[in-house]
Amino acid sequence: MIHVYLERSEGAEHKFYEAVTGAQTLTLRYGRIGTQGTTQIKTFDTPQAAEAEAHKKLAEKRKKGYAEAVLGETEKKRPSPARIKLPKLLEPHREAIEATLHPVIELTLSEESLVAWDSKVGGVPYRLQGEAWPLDPAGLPLAFLAQINFAQLPALEGFPNAGIVQFFIGTNDLMGFRFKNIDQPQDTYRVLYFEQVIHDESQLDLSLPIWPDDRERHSPLEENLALKISGVKGEMLMTPRDRLFESTVRIDFLDEADSPDDDLQLGEYLEEKYNEISPSGHQLGGYPMFTQEDPRTPEHAHILLFQLDSDWDHNIMWGDMGIGNFFIHPNDLAKRDFSRVFYNWDCS
Repeated sequence: MIHVYLERSEGAEHKFYEAVTGAQTLTLRYGRIGTQGTTQIKTFDTPQAAEAEAHKKLAEKRKKGYAEAVLGETEKKRPSPARIKLPKLLEPHREAIEATLHPVIELTLSEESLVAWDSKVGGVPYRLQGEAWPLDPAGLPLAFLAQINFAQLPALEGFPNAGIVQFFIGTNDLMGFRFKNIDQPQDTYRVLYFEQVIHDESQLDLSLPIWPDDRERHSPLEENLALKISGVKGEMLMTPRDRLFESTVRIDFLDEADSPDDDLQLGEYLEEKYNEISPSGHQLGGYPMFTQEDPRTPEHAHILLFQLDSDWDHNIMWGDMGIGNFFIHPNDLAKRDFSRVFYNWDCS
């Protein structure tokens, strides 16, 4: 009599195969581990014929990677549930797409009362008495864009858990931006970090600088805008304009084949569907989004520090519906050195 139990695990598949011979029968049972599986009974003229068929079936399974196991010792294994819902035409890329999932703090803006040390867009920044306001090379004040109080937001791996980081930008027509200069000095913009935060407004300077009347000022923020920043931790997919998207996800957005949409080629259709599952906006960490192209090359290790998107509802506008990003090298982030943060914005 033969009684052999085999198992095979590969990726999300966990299967078993069992063969049992009787007087003139062969009972085969197979399926997913933890289930009863499917049972098949075959009848033969002699016990030897039944055993010969059993040996044949078992040899075939061993060639496919099945191996002896003890029934009941392997706990029930279920396939890993899908982490995201994908359109049918993106399913062949699921493994590559899901592999890009990355933690992010999704930021929301609201009109609430603010104190100097709050996370905010616009308004009055945290500034100690006697501390100078950041200036541009011409000696003009930079515009306060935003600040993040890390203690007020969920923890994000690699980022500080406390302290305040501030973002100031120039007020010229490019708002302090220099085209594709990752090593740009922080003179037309500034990023400051305060490790210790004083929660006493009597020790803070709550005044704002005075800009010359004859100087035109450009800003993505409506004048006197002041919004509170809140955040929740989530996950996001690599955005389609990320410098590593083409080599990582490998979806051909230039495919000219027909698509389910008569007005779109297949590549255009796939890009539209991918954009639907990879939204981007105001955020801390995660993947950046661009209206044009990623200023980083694959050789640049800089990651997204902070992103402020155009927002009709809150009167934030980078040119023509653009987006602003601040990048930092992981080594600098680990050292809490924000002096080499790289600033970028673009619009359509």
